[in-house]
Amino acid sequence: MELTKYSWWGEFNEPPEHLKTKKQLGELGLSPLKPSGVIETRKYDLFLYDSTNPESCQPKRKSSSQQLETLAANRLKAKIKRDYQEWYREVGFIERDRVSAVLWAREQLSQNDWVILDTETTGLYDAEIVEIAIINHLGEMLLDTLIKPSIPIPAEVTEIHGISDAMVADAPTFPEVYPRIDAALKDKRVLIYNSAFDIPILNYCCRLHSLPILKLAKRSDCLMEWVAQWAGNSRYYHSYYRYVPLNGGHRALLRLHGCF
Repeated sequence: MELTKYSWWGEFNEPPEHLKTKKQLGELGLSPLKPSGVIETRKYDLFLYDSTNPESCQPKRKSSSQQLETLAANRLKAKIKRDYQEWYREVGFIERDRVSAVLWAREQLSQNDWVILDTETTGLYDAEIVEIAIINHLGEMLLDTLIKPSIPIPAEVTEIHGISDAMVADAPTFPEVYPRIDAALKDKRVLIYNSAFDIPILNYCCRLHSLPILKLAKRSDCLMEWVAQWAGNSRYYHSYYRYVPLNGGHRALLRLHGCF
């Protein structure tokens, strides 16, 4: 039997009052059986049911006490899930990342195949190293020396780390210190506080003096990123953690001991 076609409400040939949609039937405590009419749209057909005809709809069956308990339990589970998702978006991921940072640190402390490296330089870009320090997994010093650069140290940089041209006047040059750096790093994983700065500086100094690149990128890890992750100074709308300055000021060896 072909269904009677109607237009949308408010238009010519709108459905009579007794014809209801499934949603409207539900509000009346009825469930659909057989449609009595239809509103055809471009995307779908909206079926209509006669609320006065028992062949078109029927009263909803009352839920048993067990069904009601199950429904309530499912609603509670859904609420707990929504609350957890909201908590995780705002702060929960920070707790997860903090635990990951602690587990990473414990893993490092259980091994002895790593060293920590830090430098002081003449600046930020195309800069040369004026001090380098390396310590082992026990905090023992492997290397701690000033280095004489081929360019003057800018006064504003000296104000930051306290190393002046006079202090490095009699210091060894980078080529003279290079064999000691290479020996201290050989077969070791290198942990660096801000590796994105120190590794390019080391590579630049190697190229400047036509020395082999130390190739630390594949066997290094950035302590600054792990410390920032552990500190958890972020919000869900940030895609990164704010970095945390180390104790020890701006001298290489002092900063390294700030890592312990």
